[in-house]
Amino acid sequence: MGLSVKVLLDEAAGFLGDEKPLHAIQILRRIIATDPRCSDAYLKLAEIYIGLHNHDAAERLLSDGLARISEDNPDESLRDKLVYALGSLYYNLGDLERALPLLRTLNSWRNPSVHLALATIFLEQNEFEEAITEVRRVLRSDAKYPDANGILGRIYLKRKDFPSAIRYLRREIGMNESSVEFRLDLATAFYMLGDLRVALEEFTLLIDTDPDFFPGWLMCGKILLELGKPDESEFYLQRAMNLNPRSAEVLQSLANLYSTIGEVEKARALFDEVADADAIIEDDTDTLERISRITRKRRRH
Repeated sequence: MGLSVKVLLDEAAGFLGDEKPLHAIQILRRIIATDPRCSDAYLKLAEIYIGLHNHDAAERLLSDGLARISEDNPDESLRDKLVYALGSLYYNLGDLERALPLLRTLNSWRNPSVHLALATIFLEQNEFEEAITEVRRVLRSDAKYPDANGILGRIYLKRKDFPSAIRYLRREIGMNESSVEFRLDLATAFYMLGDLRVALEEFTLLIDTDPDFFPGWLMCGKILLELGKPDESEFYLQRAMNLNPRSAEVLQSLANLYSTIGEVEKARALFDEVADADAIIEDDTDTLERISRITRKRRRH
């Protein structure tokens, strides 16, 4: 990298530090115009576009950079960086069909992020063995690599191997206690295993971490009802109702609660409300999987 290019990259970084992205964009475009093979300029400029939610511009830029560098530069490491950036962009946008072939070309590149992204894609396609293989590649080199144990636990959770899921999810949370998504997976695993009391503890911890975490209130209410504690259940379900008054799951759970304690009129009114809304009530497995998927998607963005 020439000295003038390095100076310009440092200048662009300075503008970013001063929260002046438009100035940084101008400098990075100038670098690319004078040195079309400068991968760092493409990567930094794409990062700015993504931060500005201009994903189309980021995609065009990375695709153009990849074409130029592939033609003019035999250094595969530069190409790999752009492939990874473009594949990651598609992955984060949920476009797995375009992400997968790009990331697969990097299979021999020893970058844990590539293997974890591939594992997540395979998991979403229910290709469990391939997903496990990708995560284990990471764990063989670093048994404590961030998110690796958690993703492996999530794979086993989806396979309904709940003891294995719990083992790896506990290992992940032991290294990252504040992880909402993996603690949700852990609580789900205990619930599906039938260990309601431990599941209740885990869902309660989620509420303690985020008092507005709707799934935590809903599941605490449902579990307490299953444990024969309707008074406590009502408190949690009412809080869930306040957070999401249109939730069919909450309406159904409250109706079940009132039916259990003999408040027939309240129960009937709620059952009617669900029927009038023509709501489809999922079973707990579908509900928790959907909630977990939404939580992960919000994290990616």
